[in-house]
Amino acid sequence: MIARARISQLTSIASLFSLFAATTAFAAPTHEDLSFNVSLRGTGSVSIHADVFDNSPKHGLLTILAVHGLSERGSMFGPLASAIFADRTLGAVVKRIIAIDMPAHGESGVPTLPSPLLFQDLLIEDNTSVVLQSIDILRGLHEGPQIILGHSMGGLEVQASQETLLAQNSSLAKHGVVGAVLVDAVPARGTQWTQPVEPANLADFIVTDPVLGTILDLPAAAGQLTGAFTTLSGAIVPDAPSQATFVANDWIGPEPITTLLELTGTSAPLWRPFVRQNAFAIRNGTILSVVSGSQDILTPQIDQPLLYTYLTGLSSTGLTLYRPIVADDAVHSMFISNPTGLLEALREGVIQ
Repeated sequence: MIARARISQLTSIASLFSLFAATTAFAAPTHEDLSFNVSLRGTGSVSIHADVFDNSPKHGLLTILAVHGLSERGSMFGPLASAIFADRTLGAVVKRIIAIDMPAHGESGVPTLPSPLLFQDLLIEDNTSVVLQSIDILRGLHEGPQIILGHSMGGLEVQASQETLLAQNSSLAKHGVVGAVLVDAVPARGTQWTQPVEPANLADFIVTDPVLGTILDLPAAAGQLTGAFTTLSGAIVPDAPSQATFVANDWIGPEPITTLLELTGTSAPLWRPFVRQNAFAIRNGTILSVVSGSQDILTPQIDQPLLYTYLTGLSSTGLTLYRPIVADDAVHSMFISNPTGLLEALREGVIQ
């Protein structure tokens, strides 16, 4: 029964997107800025900034909401947006990519929180709240996403968003999100994460800021120290962005100490969010695709098929939307260093 349902599901997706296939070449995406307010911790609030990458107005129907990872920002999805829009198939399908900045990242504001809370006290669950409110606010602006894509910790926040809604007898599908893509995602608590030895000593970058509190404050030039562009052999991939690129684009954001401890913690109360088994089962309405790179040292590929099966109840082999990328440069942040290397996986997943 599951196999038949899955075949029907995949066939329906392929049929839907084939209606919009085209052979037109696409120019680099135009870029706009969008800002809106969300609430935090009850009476707190923060202004959220989003980079809006638009395809040609004549092409595409789908909007993707992109969620960045630890110490990242939304503008890092620009190279992937360009690659998607230039692709013959994906460029005919995807109309817009909206990439949000989490609080105090990029151009989003520093949150105002109920006393005595500071930015340092925010958790992954607070980012999850930002994701969920962003979905609904964008729907109210007639920009609601049909697909949500999360990278690394952003992928964990996508998983946690579904869990939060399921606990409320709702779902991402009921909020208009019919597809989810996890790219080198941190697995939720409940399934396996083979945590690596950190390539850099993050303790060296823990500082106390008079406004933000205790935070992880990586320097803008430290982009290559995080392991995002490092292969299993310890080499930096040739197409990794330079330190100058990180500096010029301000591609590093601060993280609350509690978020960092929660992400890497292994015991209560600070450990990564739990997500129930089969959270993305077919019956819950949002089709899940999991993309993983063979050279990823931060969210190792060995864990990703287990994550797919845990979340969907389906096998990661055969008729599946688990998409491993096996390549010499398939590192954690390949979506920046070689975005075209992700396109085949995206074409075969829920975006195609």
